[in-house]
Amino acid sequence: MSQYKLIREFGKASNDKEGASYCSRLNEDGLTSVPAEGHDTMYRCFQHICHSAGANQLLGYREELEVIEEEKWITKSVNGESQKERKTWQYYQFSDYRWHTGHETTQIIDAMGSAIASLGLTAQSNVLLYAPTACEWMIFMHSCFRQALPICTAYDSLGEEGLGHALNECEVECTLTKSNLLEMLLKAQPHTPKLRHIVYFGRVTDKVQRVLDRFAEDAPQIQLHSWDAMLARGQQTPSDPVPPSPEDTACIMYTSGSTGTPKGVIMTHGNLVASLAGAIKVLARFFEPEDVFLAYLPLAHVLEMVAEHVVLYIGVKLGYGGPRSLTNQSVRKCQGDLCALRPTLMVGVPQVWDTIRKGVLSTVAKSGTVVQSVFNMAFDAKWFLMRYNLPTGLLDQLVFRKVQEQTGGRLRYVLSGGAGISPDSQKFLSVTLCPVIQGYGMTENGGIVTLMDPGSFGLKTVGPPLPSTEVKLVAVEDTEYTGTNGKGEIWVRGPALTKGYYKQEKLTKESYTEDGWFKSGDIGQWQPDGQLAIIDRKKNLVKLAHGEYIALEKLESVYKTALLVTNICVYADETKTRPVALVVPDAQGIIHLAKSQGLLDKLPDGHDHDHDLGQLTELSEVKQAVMESCRDAAKSHKLASIEYLESIYLTADEWTPQNGMLTPAQKLNRKAVLRAYSEQLNKLSGH
Repeated sequence: MSQYKLIREFGKASNDKEGASYCSRLNEDGLTSVPAEGHDTMYRCFQHICHSAGANQLLGYREELEVIEEEKWITKSVNGESQKERKTWQYYQFSDYRWHTGHETTQIIDAMGSAIASLGLTAQSNVLLYAPTACEWMIFMHSCFRQALPICTAYDSLGEEGLGHALNECEVECTLTKSNLLEMLLKAQPHTPKLRHIVYFGRVTDKVQRVLDRFAEDAPQIQLHSWDAMLARGQQTPSDPVPPSPEDTACIMYTSGSTGTPKGVIMTHGNLVASLAGAIKVLARFFEPEDVFLAYLPLAHVLEMVAEHVVLYIGVKLGYGGPRSLTNQSVRKCQGDLCALRPTLMVGVPQVWDTIRKGVLSTVAKSGTVVQSVFNMAFDAKWFLMRYNLPTGLLDQLVFRKVQEQTGGRLRYVLSGGAGISPDSQKFLSVTLCPVIQGYGMTENGGIVTLMDPGSFGLKTVGPPLPSTEVKLVAVEDTEYTGTNGKGEIWVRGPALTKGYYKQEKLTKESYTEDGWFKSGDIGQWQPDGQLAIIDRKKNLVKLAHGEYIALEKLESVYKTALLVTNICVYADETKTRPVALVVPDAQGIIHLAKSQGLLDKLPDGHDHDHDLGQLTELSEVKQAVMESCRDAAKSHKLASIEYLESIYLTADEWTPQNGMLTPAQKLNRKAVLRAYSEQLNKLSGH
């Protein structure tokens, strides 16, 4: 269709159940596969990155100086009864940022790569990276690539079972980890007969030393190597690089497991480089030499891995942080990562953006009617100016400066990925903080399928296809999504498309077609300018009793914008006419509500009311307030009547990756939540 200004037709529809395929208009010929001639592997790309940086700062990090423990009392509701328990919270003190130059990074990789080679590891060996995002993670990965060694990734939040699955399926011989995760490796190692080497970084506390001593007793077949010892070893026994080819496996990356057991996706060097090349072609002209990128999401997630390499290749320096050290409130005796680094660019997931938005709105709501009126007028004025590309500096300085200072005061762009961000959150943060651009992707396509051009900013879209990818929409049976009407299941193809699932031939054949397409399972819709909008997942389309379909993930995205909602799981079945939901309420919002309405007087004496969320969620007034908050969100997003919630259940329990309610990528683990709250759901649904 010629009216699409951002995409062009790439291939004709092969039948009446699909639309034509499209690619980016940035492509003059075929699809993009490399960022520059000769840069066809991750090894060659990173050589270019280090050489270009030279004596300039490239990778930033902070030394962990101290762990500070603070005890707090919390009240939980257990089987309908309130119980108080003492909980210990850990906070960290860090140094200021320190930096490796491009030259220094090359020297470290050469030494570490030589040390890895001296362990007897070859291109047939698999190396697992089981550690939090850190400078060492990136360096160790490229030290492996220097020797043509494939890596496997595992989230550092994995427990014994998940870690054992990754170690066993990949037949891992060597693992990189952080010192505080050694104990989990010790628990998992009896079931991993091939594991021979563990390289660890981080502080060696008394507790860590005891774990190291237990390894010597319980697993003498495993050699443990500190980071510094490996560097010294490599310097003493230097070896030549063994460059990989584009067809070689670079990474077996495990998906975050939102729909079951994590699947290992086989990614070649060529796949990853094509993904980088496409993103670089879209973004390079928007970055500036003085830009700084804050890296804190899991490097075990493909979005973070690709994003870090894209900004480094373009010439942006990168500083590492962590989810637990981002803000000043989460550290002690130092600044949080955001204020210490003062980044201009970062990537986040919707959970992060929703939390920031609600925090700002809560502060404004407590500031009185005059402040609220000024804020709202300034907000509307800036949104108008942004839509017409007019200057907004005066409003930023007078009204939004305090919001922007919370993230260091210099952010120019942030990318939201991992899941869909609600239009309300995207608009709010784009006005008060900086433009929030969206992307859409999956591990199976090298991380990114579509990416919003900052110059074509918009709400409710995820951008056009990357120059390295072609996309078509295919009919979904028994729905309005016919493929030919611009709505359908998203299928992708191109040089970034991966080889399939590791040791899962049946699943690979089900998901990948013989002519090179991957069936994403996501439902998309072309927008008038050629950007793509994500409607929902095919598996999350539920038919209600009257025959109409609702999209669960779409509804969750809407209801999470409600000011009194932190997280939500929407449930529906074909026997009912409207959905129900499990809701984790916003603790601060509920406590503020309880204080303002005198609800704390209804709680038993002797409790720490400020932390008595468990009892508050049982009050009918609180449930009604949360329902009204959800209705407000539904109304503002113009939901259909069948998409309004019939009833809700409030839980004071946090949903985290640690307790399995969220995936390591902060997505809802629907199966786990439904299993954990099956009794409550049955009551809500009247079963």
